[in-house]
Amino acid sequence: MSEAKANLIREKAVAGLGGALLLAALVAAYANHFHNSFHFDDAHTIVNNASIRELRNIPLFFTDATTFSSLPSNQSYRPLVSTLLAIDFRLGGIQPFWFHVSILALFVALTLLVAFVIYRLLQGAGISSTNRWIALAAAAWYGLHPANADTVNYIIASSEVISTLGVIASFAVYLAFPRVRRSCLYTVPAAIAILAKPTAAIFAVLFAIYRLLLPAETIMGRTTGRRALVYFAGIGPSFLICSAMLLLVQHMTPHTWVAGAANAHNYLITQPYVIFQYVKTFFWPAGLSADYDLNPFATTDDPRFWAGFAFVILFAVCAVVAAVFKKTRVIGFGLLWFLIALLPTSLLPLAEVMNDHRTFLPYIGLVIAVAGAVWLLINRRVAYSLPAKIAALCALALFLCANGYATFQRNKVWKSEETLWHDVVLKSPRNGRGLMNYGNTLMTKGDFAGALDYYHRAQQLTPQYSFLLINLAIAEDATKQSAAAEEHFKDALRLAPTSPDSYTYYARYLLSHSRAEEARLFLRSALELSPTDLTARELIAQTDAQAPPHSAGETPESYLVLSLQYYREARYAESIAACRAALALRANYAEAWNNIGAAYNKLGRYDEAAAACEEALRLKPDFELAQNNLQYAREMAKTSGK
Repeated sequence: MSEAKANLIREKAVAGLGGALLLAALVAAYANHFHNSFHFDDAHTIVNNASIRELRNIPLFFTDATTFSSLPSNQSYRPLVSTLLAIDFRLGGIQPFWFHVSILALFVALTLLVAFVIYRLLQGAGISSTNRWIALAAAAWYGLHPANADTVNYIIASSEVISTLGVIASFAVYLAFPRVRRSCLYTVPAAIAILAKPTAAIFAVLFAIYRLLLPAETIMGRTTGRRALVYFAGIGPSFLICSAMLLLVQHMTPHTWVAGAANAHNYLITQPYVIFQYVKTFFWPAGLSADYDLNPFATTDDPRFWAGFAFVILFAVCAVVAAVFKKTRVIGFGLLWFLIALLPTSLLPLAEVMNDHRTFLPYIGLVIAVAGAVWLLINRRVAYSLPAKIAALCALALFLCANGYATFQRNKVWKSEETLWHDVVLKSPRNGRGLMNYGNTLMTKGDFAGALDYYHRAQQLTPQYSFLLINLAIAEDATKQSAAAEEHFKDALRLAPTSPDSYTYYARYLLSHSRAEEARLFLRSALELSPTDLTARELIAQTDAQAPPHSAGETPESYLVLSLQYYREARYAESIAACRAALALRANYAEAWNNIGAAYNKLGRYDEAAAACEEALRLKPDFELAQNNLQYAREMAKTSGK
């Protein structure tokens, strides 16, 4: 056997051993997370979503985005995520175990690919026997980082894991298989991952930066113009493919989906400070919270804006300077990766200004930068003594063990709703949603007094939060405050007339007070908004058992009268619900469509008002009231931009 062949076998054995150690470390760090419960958006995408309970629905996931969630405002086009959830449900039902197994498997694959990509980047900078170990250590840091534990534990955040895996897999394919570069097959993993989360499209930009700074092959003997042409020809297909996938996602996303931010300006001016916080968390992950209480800045007069702005400028300058010099280009590439990967969540206003799972892909850039810096340090023309090497290895081992231990402890926070929201309340005491959700855990245990205390504290911070009003009403009803409860249910309906929960939980209240006919009316509205809502389905069955449908007194006319009564009382959501009930009995009831249009006008939802009035006029062309309501809706839509 030749010496070269023996060295190759030895290198493969070392790589295999390193990979096995990394795998063992990841499994050990996450050994206590497999039975952690569902949280946050898991409720409407998994627990209360009927669509994922049948594998036969998988083709439907790719054609109907409403199957993703039982909440219309959260129905984005993520068919890969729904497919994975359906498979997990088939394996273990509505138990978290298999959901966690699948996410961890994807995360392990991602971490190993991160090691490979970093190794190839370092090899491009300069061949060294230490490159493999630097890459493994860097990937281990990423895999064991406690900030990433929030993504791995949060089941619906599998979208983040899949999209990041797609981006890294595309780089891995490009680096490992030179023959596929001309065919652009390396773009396929990232393109597919866009079907899990659109942020995977950022691969095209990252790849363009990579080709600019660290090209796999050098174009020699050509003019500058020719080299530029070859460069753009090389990156163009990735932009075209990713753009096409983004257009598909945009086309398939229902109009009911809402990003969530109330004020784009305030969101955007807060992001520089948020980026500073993300960098701090990467190097010092203390104070992690599943739901931060950082509020958007109202003006640029806030000193935190200027601190964050100065930091981002300094960070960007360092990234560009590092990218200019050949020896530090891996560092520059990593720093630019971090900034670029944050662009989608920094520029698109979302419901929360800051969330740790948004750094899942960007942190790979910081890991690359640190790996590049370590490579530069190790490969200086300096002979390190054996004690120094041993000390460095011991420090590295302790550092990785500390990260693994922190991740193990972070998993405990995600064990149940109570442990998670108690942690949020401690670390983010001014977060209204956190206070409400911890109150929910107290109510589940029967501590209604404690729950009401947290709800009232939350109400001071977020008085217009419909879910808070629903939970407050449930607790009030349980403590014999029925009148106050009903008022809060109605307030929730006024604030969120497009949320099925506003109707479902009010209907449950009505049903518990032997008001089945009214309950049926609201449940029909809930199911019209969200046909896959399991809670509404179960309640409608209970309602039908308590009061069989289509009784003698239940007529389209009676529901129309009820809708007019609600309208006069300014209960517009209930008025629409009554009209929907009338239409369930008589689909071509023009008067009901007109009343829906009038109520939508009052709610300021002019496009929906116009659509309802147009339907009324289609059924009854000379309907003067509908003509007037349609004219008003169109005029207001023009002036308000709605």
